[in-house]
Amino acid sequence: MSTADRSPDHDAPAAFDPAAGKWVFMGMLLLMTTGVVGFYAFRPRPVPVPVEVLNDPTLLLGRTVYMARCVGCHGVEGRGDGPIAGSLTGPPVGDLADGKWKHGDRPEDVVAVISRGVPDTRMSGWGQLLEDDELKAVAAYCYYLSKAPIPESLRGSGGFGPVAPR
Repeated sequence: MSTADRSPDHDAPAAFDPAAGKWVFMGMLLLMTTGVVGFYAFRPRPVPVPVEVLNDPTLLLGRTVYMARCVGCHGVEGRGDGPIAGSLTGPPVGDLADGKWKHGDRPEDVVAVISRGVPDTRMSGWGQLLEDDELKAVAAYCYYLSKAPIPESLRGSGGFGPVAPR
């Protein structure tokens, strides 16, 4: 008997079973396919932009910022029913759509709340992150959500001047 015939690994089973590998691959492929199908089937549908918002540059900017920064708490329609609103501690999230704003309904009041936030609530101020035109546009969009007339001071570069941080 030669030394090649006396190798201790001569009768050992293969370390990798090709048949098992095929089943592992098929299982992983099935999991990935299910994940992709689930992602597309259950993802939130984009909310269409209303025509009156599309035709108004101020409202379009306001909606863009609102959907990026505010919708999580205030919800798509501004009713305070956003996806994280129920998990927040403290007072309930404000309903912007009811038109009853306890911190004032003048344009400068609305912009101040957005810019500085509301003490003792989860409403943080956005004045450090948003430009003045964005703050005014979000305020205009809040008026739109409440079905109130949009003050001219919130449109374009006019208005009541820059918002001073607190």
